[in-house]
Amino acid sequence: MTNPIYHIDSIASFENRINKLGKTWTNIYILVDENTKKHCYPLLLDANPFLEVANLLVLDAGEDYKTLEICDSLWSSLIDTGADRKSLIINLGGGVITDMGGFVASTFKRGIDFIHIPTTLLGQVDAAFGGKTGVNLEYSKNQVGTFAHPLFTFIDSQFLRTLPERELLSGLGEVVKYGLIADKSLFELLKDKENLIQNLDSIIATSIKIKEGYVLNDFKESGDRKKLNFGHSVGHAIESCYMGEVLHGEAISAGMICESYLSFTEKLISQEDLNQVIEMVFSFFSKIELEEKMMEPLINELKADKKNENGVMNFTLINGIGESSINHFLGEEKVKESLMFYLNL
Repeated sequence: MTNPIYHIDSIASFENRINKLGKTWTNIYILVDENTKKHCYPLLLDANPFLEVANLLVLDAGEDYKTLEICDSLWSSLIDTGADRKSLIINLGGGVITDMGGFVASTFKRGIDFIHIPTTLLGQVDAAFGGKTGVNLEYSKNQVGTFAHPLFTFIDSQFLRTLPERELLSGLGEVVKYGLIADKSLFELLKDKENLIQNLDSIIATSIKIKEGYVLNDFKESGDRKKLNFGHSVGHAIESCYMGEVLHGEAISAGMICESYLSFTEKLISQEDLNQVIEMVFSFFSKIELEEKMMEPLINELKADKKNENGVMNFTLINGIGESSINHFLGEEKVKESLMFYLNL
């Protein structure tokens, strides 16, 4: 595969980055949701007047709309407005927009060009990178999708100023994950809450480099890229069962506590390491009040996880702060125990 390209720069340099590609398109589309249309689209146009002629595609905001039905409406809009194989889609938004916009682009006419401009911290450190696209199916996360890279991903942290605090914090869940699986110094940096905003550009750049390293070496997730799934098995189950109530970063942070507990029970980490994970997560996120009656639906979601093999639940676990390992196959009772551990904290 080719090296995925990203740029961390002012949005005013976006046109210059486009021109350096040396490409022309018959049609340009900008995909937004109702929030990014209001808060981010004007910033993009003010800095790049050439995009005023682009076709605007507007979606309702939220994970509930990340469906094949919405994709079908987007494909129809592309056809109705004369899109062809030389069209370009610019995805301006958070993880839902980049996941779905990438999926729509990678499947329309068997694949057209697309560019990501992530506007959330979650998008800037994770969702807009790695070449995964996808939509939800029957309320289960990312059950249908493709592997496809954008032409490039463009990051300007000024977009983060448009976010509510809860949305900004959600992105830190993925940053904590990077520290736990690969970079103890990043984990330690996150303890400096007073200088978190000043360190944000450095945190974003470090997170991208960690993910890029895994993606370059294992694009289709057959080996070490699975380390990026830490916290996501339990996290995606929580997100699916509490759709609309719990944000992605909140869900995977709870997942990281559960999967750190599994790491502890598998004798991979110490009690001190487990306590550090719990302390870090709760320094950013409130506890999700899981209900005991939801244990069975959560386990059913975990059983449906696409990372499983031969019907056995497959986890990435940590071997210490900043180290991780893949392919830990665990039984239902152990996983239930980890959920009850979180519930009783």
